Amino acid sequence: MEVKTMNSESMGRSNRLAILNLIRKYPGVSRRELVEMTGLNPSTVTNIVFDLIERKFVEEGGKGTGSGPGRKTIDLFPSKDAATAIIAKIGVETTQIGLGYLDNGFENVCDFETPESSERFFELFSDKIYEFYEKESMRENVIGLSISAPGIVDKDKVEMEILPHLGWKRIEIGKALNEKNEGFNLPILLENEAKLSLMAEMYYNEKLDNLKNGLYIYISQGVGGALLINGQIFQGNSFTAGEVGHMSIYADGPTCHCGNKGCWEEYISIDTIVKKYESSGKKLEGSNFKDKFQNLIFKSEKDDNAKKVLLEMMSYLSIGITSLVNILNPKFVMIGGMGEKIPNKYLKIVEETVRESALESATKDLSIMTSSMDMIQSALMGCTLMAMDEFSRRAIG
Repeated sequence: MEVKTMNSESMGRSNRLAILNLIRKYPGVSRRELVEMTGLNPSTVTNIVFDLIERKFVEEGGKGTGSGPGRKTIDLFPSKDAATAIIAKIGVETTQIGLGYLDNGFENVCDFETPESSERFFELFSDKIYEFYEKESMRENVIGLSISAPGIVDKDKVEMEILPHLGWKRIEIGKALNEKNEGFNLPILLENEAKLSLMAEMYYNEKLDNLKNGLYIYISQGVGGALLINGQIFQGNSFTAGEVGHMSIYADGPTCHCGNKGCWEEYISIDTIVKKYESSGKKLEGSNFKDKFQNLIFKSEKDDNAKKVLLEMMSYLSIGITSLVNILNPKFVMIGGMGEKIPNKYLKIVEETVRESALESATKDLSIMTSSMDMIQSALMGCTLMAMDEFSRRAIG
């Protein structure tokens, strides 16, 4: 049995990283509260905070009220501008680009329609990124590029393995950007949109506090997912863990973009649902599938056909969730992406069906819920967290 030890230097780095991350997660926290959270002695916390302030990662704010006798506590905040990441959500229909900061805040700065051609996409994408990077006021603090992608990615190679709904395969992000703008040298982080969305929910959604095992289902033009196992987002052997949309539920079903038949996403993705409604001859308002899906939900209050289509979607959604609950035995199932738009009355139908169909022991204490963030917010928030977590590790290390 291998026994790992930690020397004082490693322990010091670990403590500094823990303090910085707590200040990022709980802006306005006091030194006294950090002592209580970490179990470190007050002098250690004071020294670490002093170091973080000296390095301009943390700043002091107003004075808190405190409790008991003595001086009022001083609030601590992450220094927003200490680090800036360019963040991007590549979508099947539209792509968003923004800026993320050390305080975990972000802003969505621009968006554009995603071209079908990957070559044309990277022309537009690289131009937009350089618009940010060329600004003198930003360049010093830009730490890298953090990207959310709608498909299977290789995080180690920073490569989009396959984005099935765009038809893109094996694209090295750095190489593609460098071909459009020579000398591109910003560090790049890449992750699947569902995993980033779960990361964002874990960070900010109080309903997930202290939950260690769960499933996130991301519904859009396709269906993806992310698995939380023992408090960690599970990647799998080659980063494909969570691709629940390609679970076959009918052997003789329609052919999926992946080449398989009867994939779950062929029954619950938003393009499938919109097309099913419009096949009746009625058209939905909107310039893309996301807008049309929202319009379908709105219409379902008075349009019987819209209601029927949504009920069918809930039926197929329940079939897949039932199988996954039996296999994974999660504490929660969260439905995100455009699934965040599903009204509560339809979500209750899914919950009731799953409880009736799944193993009784598998649904014990199970919570089924929609996400607290929409698909753009969760992906960009996840990109920000991914970038700033990496920056914090490197800066402290």
